[in-house]
Amino acid sequence: MYKIKFLITIGLISLFSFACQQKLDKKKLEQELLDLHQETLDAHLNKNVEFFVRDISEDYFQVHDGEFLHPTKEEIHSMFTHYLNSTEFERYDDLREPMVKVSDDGSLGWTIVQVRLVGEQQLENDSVNKMDYTYAWITLYEREDGKWIRLGEVDNYKEGE
Repeated sequence: MYKIKFLITIGLISLFSFACQQKLDKKKLEQELLDLHQETLDAHLNKNVEFFVRDISEDYFQVHDGEFLHPTKEEIHSMFTHYLNSTEFERYDDLREPMVKVSDDGSLGWTIVQVRLVGEQQLENDSVNKMDYTYAWITLYEREDGKWIRLGEVDNYKEGE
């Protein structure tokens, strides 16, 4: 009799637990990823280096120019410090609406974006490099403790629009 009561209790707890689970709001999670993309654009324009090392995986990766890289947070910070401090943007914005997707369980997500960059970069020899590029990239995310962590990015670019 004890075993039957125990099994019924476990069954009711499981049923109640299942019924109380919140339905996954994928639209809300997708909007969070879109907001992170907008923060990326703003971080370039506002020269916010800290954004680029915030909420990234310890195993963060980049695929760029035929290379598969695992830069450290310190390397990323140094690179963006140099890049943003030597660059003035006339334009850094979306050319098209970003694509965004969240997995059915809400644990993974990605964005695909296409951005236009126009500006100037001061080079170390004091010459100025005119910049006019179209960038496209995919950013992969994992949901941890209620926030999105950047796992890595794959990017490419071409000159002009």
